[in-house]
Amino acid sequence: MLGPESFGELTVIISLLFILVVPSAPLQIVSARFSAISQAQESLAKLKQFFKYLTKIMVLVGLGLIIVTIIFAQSVQNFLNLSSINYIYFLSGITVIMLIAGVSKGTLQGIKRFTQLSITTVIESVVRVVLAVVLVILGFKISGALIGFLISLIIGYLLTIYFLRDVISEPKKDSEIIKKPGKRINKKEIWQYVLKSFLVFLFLNILLNIDIILVKHYFTGFEAGIYSALSTVARIVFLLISLLAGILFPVVAFKQEKNQNYFHLLKIAVLIGLAISFFVCLILFLFSSQFIGLFFGAEYIEGSSLLGYYSLAMALFGFIFLLSYFFMALNKFKFLYILAIGSVMEVSLISIWHQNFAQIISMFSIAFIFTLMGLGFLIFSQKRVLQYQKIKN
Repeated sequence: MLGPESFGELTVIISLLFILVVPSAPLQIVSARFSAISQAQESLAKLKQFFKYLTKIMVLVGLGLIIVTIIFAQSVQNFLNLSSINYIYFLSGITVIMLIAGVSKGTLQGIKRFTQLSITTVIESVVRVVLAVVLVILGFKISGALIGFLISLIIGYLLTIYFLRDVISEPKKDSEIIKKPGKRINKKEIWQYVLKSFLVFLFLNILLNIDIILVKHYFTGFEAGIYSALSTVARIVFLLISLLAGILFPVVAFKQEKNQNYFHLLKIAVLIGLAISFFVCLILFLFSSQFIGLFFGAEYIEGSSLLGYYSLAMALFGFIFLLSYFFMALNKFKFLYILAIGSVMEVSLISIWHQNFAQIISMFSIAFIFTLMGLGFLIFSQKRVLQYQKIKN
């Protein structure tokens, strides 16, 4: 409904948003990991203290971000050639809510309340789509889509607070428990983990989103819109595999804390991911023009011949995402170097070779393959180390 040029601008804004909200992802991860550990230790008081501490920090960070946005909004608009300064304000509001909500969503994930987390995600998504469509129809265009994004996040956050009402309430006896030695949260350990996770998600977001930003730079607005439609549909594969990563993470962290075997969980997740990738990519190869036409209209079909190839690349990224979550669940971050090299490789390759969409997809696919091979080697090494330790013991 927006048309290729406006849709291309919206997609660039959202890609920028995903880079700006990189801090929300490590916050959700650190919340999930320490919540899972607290649950394994059967320490509800520690979980409550951790949740309240991180939420307070994120509220303060959010206030600081709003002030920075007010000061630099005009400069950012000019640099990105955006048609309205209001988009910058919407970006700020969405970023703040995502930072705060990352703590509550991560806590739900960590204590394995997957049903409640799924309900929140579904309701948030439905509200986002319905509001965005209605507001665009009413003539709000890009602003309408961003308003739908913002309101849906607020509703989702309120839902997570409701589902965590037993964690948020803090009886007096719990307050007394956390004052005892060994019961307090280790703030240094938390922020070390946040910093490492921040770098992980920074590189993951560069790997996932930098092609869209570079296409907006090298191609016309209309072409960027076509490419954005292609990217949006192809990411279905990645999103499905990312659900496996979200389930795998707290279970692996829990089993590590209990000194239980966790490698079989990774095998199961990879096998399910391969099955998902095969069927979804096959469908997108066979019915590429139909999918693009259905969701975007006839004017976007021009790039549909590349949809299947793009979906294969997104499957590769899905497994990069899955393995990254596995390492983070174990609190092992050597794989950061591989993600960093892969990110630099992707930016460099696309910057040199960008004559057409096929070339761009080929370039970031090469970067994905290199990154995935590096992560696979680390998984193999990690397993060998554990086997050696068992034999030695």
